[in-house]
Amino acid sequence: MRHAIETVLLLAIGRVNQAMFWATRGRVVLYRFYGRPDVLLTVTGPDAPAGEVMGVGYLPDGDDYIVLATDAETGERAALRTATAATAELTPDQHVAVDITMLTDDAERAVLLDRLLRRASLDERHEVVRRREFPIARLTPHHKAAHAGSVAFSGIWLS
Repeated sequence: MRHAIETVLLLAIGRVNQAMFWATRGRVVLYRFYGRPDVLLTVTGPDAPAGEVMGVGYLPDGDDYIVLATDAETGERAALRTATAATAELTPDQHVAVDITMLTDDAERAVLLDRLLRRASLDERHEVVRRREFPIARLTPHHKAAHAGSVAFSGIWLS
């Protein structure tokens, strides 16, 4: 039920945005949708000794990053499971070494997903639920990086 209400709400926000954008000839946008954040992850392991680069979706959990995937994304899970080292590219000039902890307990993943979705923005939450994503791994940075997590902002933008 909550997903249906959020879908209708997002459609209404989109329509209001379109009308305002059209009425002001592109000068005002009331709400910007950002979606779920992604990070480029370079993993090194027996299958990819030179390093395999892949984009993974995540939601922040404190200083950690929880990688989300669908049932169809088995390649990501295999690469993360066999990785011996990994580096996350949070911004083009910020690379952070991370430890990968696979999440295998279904009950633990369900509790974690519920907690993450409660703190996620409306459009992040909608995208995760729509795509039926679930947590597969926890990325723990070796040192605390400048936060490059999701940005949720609602306001008037003038150009």
